[in-house]
Amino acid sequence: MKSGTENRRIREIASVFIKYGMKEGLKSITDPSKLRMAFEELGPTFVKIGQILSTRPDILPKEYIKEFQKLQDNVKSEPYDNVKAIVEENLRCSLQEVFLSFNEKPEASASLAVVHKGVLKNGDEVVVKVQRPGVRETIMRDISVLRRLSSLAKIMPQREVIDAKSIINEISEAVNKELDFTIEAENMENFREKNKGIQCIYCPKIYKQYTTTKILVMEYVKGIKIDDIDSLEKDGYDLEDISKKLINNYLKQIFEDGFFHADPHPGNILIGGGKIVYLDFGLVGTIDKGLRDRFLEFLYGIASRNVDTMMYSILKIGIQKGEINKKKLYSDIESIYNTYIETNLSHIDIKGMMEQIFNVCRNNNIAIPKNVTMMIKGLITIEGLVEKINPYLNIMDIAVPFVKQQMMKNKDFKEDFVESIEDLYLLSKSGVKLPIKFLELINTTLSGKLKFQLHLENSELQKGINDLNKMVNRMIFGLIVASIIVGSAIIINSNSGPKILGISVFGAIGYLGAGIMGLWLLYSIFRSGNM
Repeated sequence: MKSGTENRRIREIASVFIKYGMKEGLKSITDPSKLRMAFEELGPTFVKIGQILSTRPDILPKEYIKEFQKLQDNVKSEPYDNVKAIVEENLRCSLQEVFLSFNEKPEASASLAVVHKGVLKNGDEVVVKVQRPGVRETIMRDISVLRRLSSLAKIMPQREVIDAKSIINEISEAVNKELDFTIEAENMENFREKNKGIQCIYCPKIYKQYTTTKILVMEYVKGIKIDDIDSLEKDGYDLEDISKKLINNYLKQIFEDGFFHADPHPGNILIGGGKIVYLDFGLVGTIDKGLRDRFLEFLYGIASRNVDTMMYSILKIGIQKGEINKKKLYSDIESIYNTYIETNLSHIDIKGMMEQIFNVCRNNNIAIPKNVTMMIKGLITIEGLVEKINPYLNIMDIAVPFVKQQMMKNKDFKEDFVESIEDLYLLSKSGVKLPIKFLELINTTLSGKLKFQLHLENSELQKGINDLNKMVNRMIFGLIVASIIVGSAIIINSNSGPKILGISVFGAIGYLGAGIMGLWLLYSIFRSGNM
């Protein structure tokens, strides 16, 4: 029976692909928008798969990422009777025993769940996230079908070869986590604990006694979507203050906590009660201290524009998937360096730079760990959000001092080097561009490849050097003359060797030679006019 259902689904998938011009499967794709439309038609499972893939710029080209980011959960709300049945089944009691009221109309509908508002018996306002009936079985069936298909061929969008099996396993793991609401509840409690001392950050309280794998009951928080600028300004909020606090906290989540919200888009962040409120913790990222330090080293390489540091930090962060040609890797990274060398740090396009780095990694058999790509995507999302609500604030204005502070905690980074990063940033921010050759000199020096070659092109400087050479030559010549005179005097006094008129021949020759040489030296000095 299962095999028959899967076979029908395979035929359905094949017919949709053919409809959108993919007769040979995914490897025949020439237009990413066709793939996105096919995923939309194939239903919630493929929409969710596309949304997950949109977070992986390390394995998909940017054209596919942009298309998958357009995928929306265009789904109908679940019939109220179905929702009520699931809630009562999981609570093991009737709605009336737990809730004073339970809204029949959903607040939101997505492919995996629907959200309803309610009021508990104690008067607390809550929202209840309810998993759609049969959604787990449907998604697991589709993933099983994809596993069968992946064993037949590689997924090849354009020229990028992707390991389909590993991607499907990753998707399966991610979806399974999202379908277990107790994991999301744990994520929220973890986030609340790590941010409990920060007054401006908030996360809804979880009602654990009512939460199961299929329903999640949490505190209702009234607020304004963070990108609703008009409403925020109307309520008197300072957009610059919100932006700075948002950036600082997100950097803290990554580099101090090692636990961060991996999907910080505007729909998941509210402003309410003077706080930044994070919602929907189905997708979170974790990053251990070792990886955080290696990523800080990478950021250090970018800030100091050191190609060697960038290359070796990428090698430390990435996973080798084949033979790596370090000369080619260095050359590819250097090309990125050359692109941004004349760009002020405050004007660097972080998203564009990261896309180039992901391309370099793919082209050099280096896979970037999933948690790192999630972290980078989160940072890029935050940057875009800040740019929208406060275009006058650059994320680098906050990030550079923060990274400096983190580096100071790391004993591997010397204080004077860390200070130089901020100095370099402040210099570039003020509009001063460091000469390209000077930056190349810094890179060469730090990599231990510095060689000195002095070219004296200034004519006055050259004349001075020539005069100095003449002076030194005369001093040496004078010492030689003096040595000959002293040597001749010793020979004469020793009364040795053949004699003429009782005078040593060798001594006489020495005196005569020294006299001629002395006269020539005096003549050259008078002639030069430099007495």
